Amino acid sequence: MPSILSIQYMNELDFLYEVKGLSEFSSPPTLRSWVSENKERFISKLEETGAILFSDLPVKDAKEFDHFVSMFNLKAFTYKQSLSNAVRINKTDKVFTANEAPKEVEIYLHHELAQTPFYPKYIFFLCTSASQFGGETPICRSDYFYSTMLEQDPGLMKKFEDFGVIYNSIMPNGDELDSGQGRSWQKTLGAVTKAAAEKKIRDLGYSCEWIEKDCLAVKTRVFQAIKTLTDGNKSFFNQVLAASLGWKNQSSLGLPPVAFGNGDWIREESIRRMSDAARSLTLVRKWSAGDILMVDNHRVMHGRRPFSGSKPREVLVSLTA
Repeated sequence: MPSILSIQYMNELDFLYEVKGLSEFSSPPTLRSWVSENKERFISKLEETGAILFSDLPVKDAKEFDHFVSMFNLKAFTYKQSLSNAVRINKTDKVFTANEAPKEVEIYLHHELAQTPFYPKYIFFLCTSASQFGGETPICRSDYFYSTMLEQDPGLMKKFEDFGVIYNSIMPNGDELDSGQGRSWQKTLGAVTKAAAEKKIRDLGYSCEWIEKDCLAVKTRVFQAIKTLTDGNKSFFNQVLAASLGWKNQSSLGLPPVAFGNGDWIREESIRRMSDAARSLTLVRKWSAGDILMVDNHRVMHGRRPFSGSKPREVLVSLTA
């Protein structure tokens, strides 16, 4: 079986482990055997680096991507069953578009579904078409971020660790395609009626309020903001940056998109300082068609840069437990 051709960078900005395919992988059986023989090594390496980039593999579309992800024998985490607030389009049962937000909208760094009780361990991305300008998927190691912020503002990190966070969001009545968080309450909660939506909210330990246009304002229960990883390091595991910088606020209700679990608001100065720290630690790499990025969602935040140009951008996603 062909060996792995790899390149590894391990500092705070260049932590990506790159795996380049070989011509021998052109047949699906050969690729399947190669993944089967090396998947434990890849998972082990992912625990160390947080992100792996596969390139030059014979995986070009949603069906082939579905098969590739299946080769790892990980439990699928479907979009339909998730509490994701993003509008996405299913391509297969476990492959869907990353986000249908308009191309000019930036999706800020976050841990996938960390604002919910159910979140994936691993994320697979496949670029089927790279945009002409922009459209990168920035990644940032949250353990590095936590260590940096612990030096800059230990009191702030202690408050996140002691109190956790709560999220305030508005679920629209019907999908809103002009937002990165525009999935309807009907789809998010799997509910047809208001009564069914309210029951789902209660079952989750959340609270809610119906507002104008039959939108649903939702307040979550308290979630952890800091996660201890398998190596003992701590990760800034939440959606604080994405919610603070990108979510629609609830100014009409007097609520911020995210707050400490004790109800205290997160100061604007703290958000700015955290945003600057994250930016200094973020790795940005231009997509090429056929690239597959595998991310440890517990260790690494990701986002989406705005994009433009005549060339369409399509990045597909598959989540696994």
